[in-house]
Amino acid sequence: MNIVIYARFSSHTQNEQSIEGQLKVCYEYAERNGYKVIGEYIDRAISGKAADNRPEFQRMISDSAKRQFDAVLVYQLDRFARNRYDSATCKNRLRKNGVRVVSAKETIADDASGILMESVLEGMAEYYSAELSQKVKRGKRLNADKGLYDGAVVPLGMKIVDRKYVIDDDTAPIVRHIFEMYLADNTMADIIHHLNLNGVKTSKGNPYNKNSIRRILTNVKYKGVYNNNGAWIPDGIPRIIDDEIFEQVKVLMEKNKKAPARIKTVDECYLLTTKLFCGHCGCAMVGVSGTSHTKRIYQYYACVSQIRHKGCKKERVKKDYIEDLVVDTVLKTLNNDYIDDVAHRISELSLKERNSPNLKRLKKLIKENESATANLIKALEVGKAADVISTQIEKRQAEKADLDMELAKEMMVRPVLTYDEVRFFFERFRKGDSKNSEFRMSLIDMLVNKIYLYDGDDGRVEIYCNASNKSMDIPLSNKLPLDKPRKGSYKGQSTETKGFEPLRRRTDLLDFESRPFSHLGKSPS
Repeated sequence: MNIVIYARFSSHTQNEQSIEGQLKVCYEYAERNGYKVIGEYIDRAISGKAADNRPEFQRMISDSAKRQFDAVLVYQLDRFARNRYDSATCKNRLRKNGVRVVSAKETIADDASGILMESVLEGMAEYYSAELSQKVKRGKRLNADKGLYDGAVVPLGMKIVDRKYVIDDDTAPIVRHIFEMYLADNTMADIIHHLNLNGVKTSKGNPYNKNSIRRILTNVKYKGVYNNNGAWIPDGIPRIIDDEIFEQVKVLMEKNKKAPARIKTVDECYLLTTKLFCGHCGCAMVGVSGTSHTKRIYQYYACVSQIRHKGCKKERVKKDYIEDLVVDTVLKTLNNDYIDDVAHRISELSLKERNSPNLKRLKKLIKENESATANLIKALEVGKAADVISTQIEKRQAEKADLDMELAKEMMVRPVLTYDEVRFFFERFRKGDSKNSEFRMSLIDMLVNKIYLYDGDDGRVEIYCNASNKSMDIPLSNKLPLDKPRKGSYKGQSTETKGFEPLRRRTDLLDFESRPFSHLGKSPS
C-alpha cells in the first residue's frame, strides 16, 4: 500500500529535530506494516489549529485527488489537526479520494470517547449534508431546464454568453472536422497527429491526445443535449453535430475496440482497510485480488507479513464474508442502552471542549471591549472631546466586530452536541440499509476501531469499537471460508495477486465545511 507522511512542528520550542523524530517513527511504522512511503509533506513552525493556514497540508489534500497514495501517516493525530471538527472535515475530503489517516503512535485519539466524538461529528456532518446536496441538485436542475451555464467545463466549439451556451464560430469547425475524419476511417492517432501538426489546441490550450479526442467524440453536448448532474435535456443547448453523425461515430468506436473491456467487480471497496489486523502477528490485513483461468475475480483480505513471506501463516479470508460478519455484529451494538450511553458521553465531552482557553480569552476581550465602549459613550454624553471620543468609539466597534468573528469561528470548530441531537442521529442511523455500500462504510468508519482475526482451533474475530475498550469476541468453529477453485486454476502460485487495492469511496455528498452544526441532528418535537 502506498502512503505519504505528514509532519509538522508549530513553535520555537520545537525544531527540525522534532521533524526528524516524527519521520523516524513514521518510517519504522511503515516498514513494520509493509507500507511503501512515496512522499513527505512537512509544515515548519506552523500551528495545526487551522488547516487552511498550512500550505503543505493543503497540498497533500489536493494531491490526494490524484489517487497516487492510499493513506496519510502521522506521528500522532494532533500533527494532523488540533480540533476534532477540523480533523473530521479534512478526513472526509481525503476519504472521498480513497485516502485514510493512520497514526504511528496512537490507536485512538486521546481515549475511546474522544475518537467516538470525532467519528460522530464526521458521521453527522456527512449524513445530514445529503439535505444540502438535494437543494444544490434542485438548483442545478432549474438551471438545466433553462439551459443556463452551471460551472462545467465549456467544450471546444462553444462559449458562454449571458450564462447561456452559444456556438463559437471560430472553433466549432474543428469539432465537425474531428467527427468527419473519424468517420472517414482515420484512427485517433491520425487525428491527433493532424491537429497537433497544425497547432490546433484543446479548449484548455493543450495539445491533443487520445483522451481529449475520445471526450470530443462522446460529448452529447455536441448534439444539443444539456447534461449536468443527472439532468439530460434534448435540444437544451445549440447543436454542432447531427444526431445521425453522432450515432455513426458511436457505432464505429464500439467496432474499433481491439479487445473487450477487462472484467471488473462492481464494487472493489475494501471496507476494513486500516481496521483489520492479523491476530497471530499483529500486522495489517489488506485487500488483494486474484484472477482464475475463467477470468473470475476473487477478493480477500491477507496479512501483510504472509504476503511478503515473512513467516506468518495466516490464511486469507474471503472479503464479503468478513465484511458482512463485522457489519452485522456492529449493527447489533446499536441498541437503546448503547445509544443512551454514547449520547451522554458525546454531549458531555463536546460541552467540555467548548470551554477552551481561547474561547474564554475571546469572551473576556469582548466583555472588556463592551465596557470600554460604554464608558466612551457616557463621556460623549457629557460633552467631553466629542471628536476624539467618536474616533475611539469607532475603533472599539471595529475591534468588537473582529472579536465577534473570531468567536464565531472558534464556536464553529467546537460545536456543542446536545444529548437529543446525538441520540436522534443514532436512532436514524441504525435504520440504515446494511446492504448499502455508503451506509456500511459510514458504520465501520464511525464505530469500529480495530479488528483482530485468528485462524485454527482458536479461530475467532475480536472487534474493538470506538465506544469501548472491551472487545466483542465472535468464535469461529470452522476455518474462515475461502473461494478456492480447483487446483491449478490460478496463474502462478496460489493466486495472481494484483497488489493491494486502495479504499475506493463512491459518494454524491458534497463537502460540508460551510454547513453549521447548529442545524444538524435536531431531535423530533
